[in-house]
Amino acid sequence: MTGKPPLLPDLSTLPDVAEIAQITTWLAEAGLASMDLSNAAGARLRLTVAPSPVTPPPAAPAPAETITATAPYFGHLALRHPLRAEPFAPLGATVRKGDTIALLTLDTLQVPVTAPADGIVAEILGQEGALVGYGAAILSIRP
Repeated sequence: MTGKPPLLPDLSTLPDVAEIAQITTWLAEAGLASMDLSNAAGARLRLTVAPSPVTPPPAAPAPAETITATAPYFGHLALRHPLRAEPFAPLGATVRKGDTIALLTLDTLQVPVTAPADGIVAEILGQEGALVGYGAAILSIRP
């Protein structure tokens, strides 16, 4: 014999208060609401654990403060179309996911930079005409 107490009490007699407390603790830890114990003589003991107080579900995680739109290629950054005066996405503008917010130009090639999410332009991070590499931050969007 190892000297360890048995996991369940001998049901030839009723369990004492300490044993009942241990069993109900195990029930609660296992997420169980009740347990029936019985012996060969027909004695039965039903233990029921009171449900824990209702707690509100955890709040949805707050969206990231801003989402950064990055360059999908390399080239010179154009924040406005070469034939237009107004910028694609000025500070404070509302953009939708997939909207063109800038262009990357390399010789005659023009690659659009698109908004990664719906939101409002919070900050212009890239500089007009700057040579930027793949993954460079262009602007940030507040969802």
